[in-house]
Amino acid sequence: MSTIKFGADIVPVTFKRPGSNKFSKNRYDPPDYAAFKRALGYIARRAMRGKNPLDCPLKLTADVFNNLPPASRNFGDWDNHAKAICDALNGICFTDDRQIVDGRVRLHRGDPHVTIELEAITCQP
Repeated sequence: MSTIKFGADIVPVTFKRPGSNKFSKNRYDPPDYAAFKRALGYIARRAMRGKNPLDCPLKLTADVFNNLPPASRNFGDWDNHAKAICDALNGICFTDDRQIVDGRVRLHRGDPHVTIELEAITCQP
């Protein structure tokens, strides 16, 4: 079974809906969300060590740390953290986030960072 584990010393950001330009109708990610996805994607690429994205059912476990108490309104909802993490890892660690069939996101108070573990459930060698 394949397992990928890594940590990212970055400030976690929750999913934010894309904005749009009223003139061209182009959609874009808000700057802080785009920066988070780029940074986590870069770290994930290094953790993958040149391997292709997994293409099988996966279990995702993520621990999100922030200076705020998890129950704080500004910490963000666990599901929005999950969406942001999945968006950042899409196409890097897995082919599509639909492959995640079991997921858990735990929120903690502490120095801002994210730890991620992806476990392949039924991948063929």
